[in-house]
Amino acid sequence: MGTLRMAKDAKSGVVDAECRSFDHKNLFVAGASVFATGVPTNPTITIAALALRTAEAIDQQLAHG
Repeated sequence: MGTLRMAKDAKSGVVDAECRSFDHKNLFVAGASVFATGVPTNPTITIAALALRTAEAIDQQLAHG
């Protein structure tokens, strides 16, 4: 957790809110590594929600070429 921080810009993190890499536009990361820090509770639901958001972003990218 926290190794590929999600942020608003590349200076603060590695991926954006859609879990898309700032450096490689075709690279998406869906998992606990995009959390800012570790969490004390089970992160499964949050990871699933991030994966669904990421899948939607990929679908939109593919639909628009």
